[in-house]
Amino acid sequence: MSRTTGGSNPANPHQQNIKKSIMSRVRVLYAVFAAVGVAIFAMILVTQYGPNGTPLRNRSDLKCYKILDVPASRGNIYSHDGRILATDSPSYNLSLDFTVLDMTDEEFARLSTALADSLDRTIPGYSKDYFLRRLREIRAKALRGGRGSQNQRLVRDKVNQIQLDRIKTFPIFDKGRLGGGLIYTQDAERYKPYGTLAARTLGKPGEFGLEASFDDELSGSDGRNLCVRLVRDVWVPVVSKENVEAENGRDLVTTIDVDMQDIVESELRKQILDKNATCGTAVIMEVETGEIRAISNLTRYGSIVRDDENHAITMRCEPGSTFKLVSLMALIDEAGYSLDYPVDCTENGRYYYQVGRRKYLVQDSHAVGQTDLQGIMEHSSNIGFVKVIDEEYHDSPERFVDFIRSLGIDRPVNMQLRGGLAPVIKDPRRKKETAWDALSLMKMSYGYAVEVTPIHTLMLYNAVANDGHMVAPRLVTAVTDNGRTVERFGTETVNRRICSDKTLKLVRRALEGVVEEGTGSMMKNPDFKIAGKTGTAQIAMKNKGYADERGGRDYLATFVGYFPADNPRYSCIVAIKTYHGPGARNSYYGASLAAPAFKAIVERVYALDAEWQTPLTEGGERSVAPVKGGDIQEIRTAADRLAVAADTERRKGWGTVSRDSTHVEVSALTTEAGVMPSVQGMSLKDALYLLESRGLRVRFSGKGRVVSQSVRAGTPIREGDAVTIALRPSGR
Repeated sequence: MSRTTGGSNPANPHQQNIKKSIMSRVRVLYAVFAAVGVAIFAMILVTQYGPNGTPLRNRSDLKCYKILDVPASRGNIYSHDGRILATDSPSYNLSLDFTVLDMTDEEFARLSTALADSLDRTIPGYSKDYFLRRLREIRAKALRGGRGSQNQRLVRDKVNQIQLDRIKTFPIFDKGRLGGGLIYTQDAERYKPYGTLAARTLGKPGEFGLEASFDDELSGSDGRNLCVRLVRDVWVPVVSKENVEAENGRDLVTTIDVDMQDIVESELRKQILDKNATCGTAVIMEVETGEIRAISNLTRYGSIVRDDENHAITMRCEPGSTFKLVSLMALIDEAGYSLDYPVDCTENGRYYYQVGRRKYLVQDSHAVGQTDLQGIMEHSSNIGFVKVIDEEYHDSPERFVDFIRSLGIDRPVNMQLRGGLAPVIKDPRRKKETAWDALSLMKMSYGYAVEVTPIHTLMLYNAVANDGHMVAPRLVTAVTDNGRTVERFGTETVNRRICSDKTLKLVRRALEGVVEEGTGSMMKNPDFKIAGKTGTAQIAMKNKGYADERGGRDYLATFVGYFPADNPRYSCIVAIKTYHGPGARNSYYGASLAAPAFKAIVERVYALDAEWQTPLTEGGERSVAPVKGGDIQEIRTAADRLAVAADTERRKGWGTVSRDSTHVEVSALTTEAGVMPSVQGMSLKDALYLLESRGLRVRFSGKGRVVSQSVRAGTPIREGDAVTIALRPSGR
């Protein structure tokens, strides 16, 4: 073989083949990748713009984006002096996702015990054992996985903001939402700082009361936010043209006075429970404006009383004797009678009203005798009003009906609420439609054969107090937005003049006479005058007449009036319904059932206003505040606190006190062993300490300071001796 000795070696055919093979494979790969890239691009185009593009994009958006409502805050409801009666209060539902916990079973057992203890002290109504058991159940389900394991309810009840802030700091939960698994969702609930006070009047959103009547103003309008999913069920708002800001609701300013409302509710509730009544209503209205300062509507269910129906505007029934005011006004204003017009009621409380051949019994609770128009009003004589009304209107009863309608009490009254009923007034010109008969005029004269609600009765008496100007009762004075008044509700006139000034003067005199001399005499008060009228009426039962199969009857007891009578500021009505069964002894008269509650209400309301109270005047002799004897250092402290000059012989030990108009003098006591000390003038605490420290057995009576001791001071004593001390309040 020959060997080459210079130049380059010729190419190896084998190596060239390998290189060509590799390059061809690379080209194939390039072609494959290019084809795949083209296919992917084509799929993207088809996905984006093909027939399924829009649905797929929508599904993607639903997975990643969501429009969430932003609830508006409901407006507040205020009392007339600016106190909040109802407001939105955030509350939270608590759920747990323990699938996110990163801890051992031992660590969970230790921390869950501490967590259960903390929850027990924060959320009332549940025990520590309950929370511990529930936490373990949630943990076990989270470990198993499956549907519902990531969102398990901790408790049924909601927690408030303060509770939630505390709960976030508890063991396990303090690791944050993603580490501790605490999930909370917010709900807006109505919070009423005064509890059930005026509950029916304030109402519930969308159901009843002011919350329903002014729902559009209070509710505002919800907003919305576009949110993107962060993790799981955590959504974060993003900037978007689709976002709409929530508009919070506007506020209501009511006429309610919280203090008066509390008085009215407590006194009405007390009377209903004490007298075993069925239900009742009590309303206080400001005479000049018609603003309702307090309104309570209560119904008894056994031993429980609830505010669940607005009896003031829905309890339409025959009013009884309170309607005699209408008869009296008609006789004076329309027929020209005077209060001294003589009326013969000499029958012994029984009178038979003749209709054709039939006679109908009319009764009084007591014999009235020979009297006048004012007398039959003061003594609430059914017989007297039947005689005079029949005498004047027998041949023209439509005149009497027209006068009733002229007063303005024949229309519904809602007080800016829903559900007010219109009165039912019979009319001889529409006999069939209104069921007018030969007895209608007679019955209407003393408050039957006509149906009105308590608020209609109050509105009429308020008009008498308001110099004849009848105004509509109202509960809301303004709608405000961030303190700015956007709508105002002024006083609404129903009837500018219900009668002449002369009639008004006489009628007011008669109503004052009812309290001073008549059936309302229990209302007399030495500090101010009350004018008003009692009323007792049987209430017709559905399809049963006035009595049920047992002979039991429903009664409406009423007292309505105004105060102070010489310068009326408020009018008030108390109307209580009760059932009186056979042999029952419960009260059902207006004078014994409604009047006591009325009296308690107006006296407490009168005491609220300092303008009505007699100013205090300085007395003759000045005197320093009383300081009791006892420990001298404590006497000195008490004197300093009361700004009383105190002279002491020494600064320690025991002492007695004497005082004059300028200072207190303290004299030291000698407390020798075996000798009875003087404890007169001391407080019970000091006297007991001083006597029992010597081994004496002490009995005491009364309260205040010691005024006498059974063993004279300085008498030798032994341990176990008995001594009796008497105490009396200072100044007696």
